[in-house]
Amino acid sequence: MVEGVGHKPTPFFLFSSGGRTVTGLIIAGGKSRRLGIDKRFLDIGGRTCIQRVLDAYRGIFDEILIVADATEPFQSLGVRVVVDLVPGRATLGGLYTGLHFAARAQVFAAASDMPWLSPRTIQVVLAQAGRGDIVIPDVGGKLQPMHAVYSKACLPVLKSLVESDRLKVQDLCERPELAVHRVPESAFVAVDPELRSFFNINTPDDLAKAKQWLGT
Repeated sequence: MVEGVGHKPTPFFLFSSGGRTVTGLIIAGGKSRRLGIDKRFLDIGGRTCIQRVLDAYRGIFDEILIVADATEPFQSLGVRVVVDLVPGRATLGGLYTGLHFAARAQVFAAASDMPWLSPRTIQVVLAQAGRGDIVIPDVGGKLQPMHAVYSKACLPVLKSLVESDRLKVQDLCERPELAVHRVPESAFVAVDPELRSFFNINTPDDLAKAKQWLGT
């Protein structure tokens, strides 16, 4: 749905407090078959990937929630962990579970394998969180579902998609009953010139790039 047509977004001022009205959600279900190791606990510069995401979140969000396929690996992190309501449904399944359990009306979602997630780029998205049911960056001509805000208005649609095994974020963003606001790449360049906040580790080449950035 085009913003402002048939939908009245929540006023921006309600979200000016950032993390007090948005839950920080970490999608941590994947174990990285392509990489061959559990990237969630991969050491990057002396901290695991998921710890680096948590560190970025803790200065912003009052509530932090991890969605995973099991709770045990995360018990030492001191954060609430919930298990996927519909197992094996990738990112959209994690979003559905996270929104279901979140105490706030919106979540900011990122993946557990984003070691350069930046509080400043998160704040760019949060500053526009009242402009749609989905507030999602468009970087390099691609939507960034794991650096985006989602409202509980998405729950019925997500439930339908995950139960029918339709797992593309584009299917969610194209639903006419949801207002989608895209944040352009230009909005992030001043705070993250190399756009590292959107980088995640999926392959050996990604890991090599991460080590190169660390100088190791």
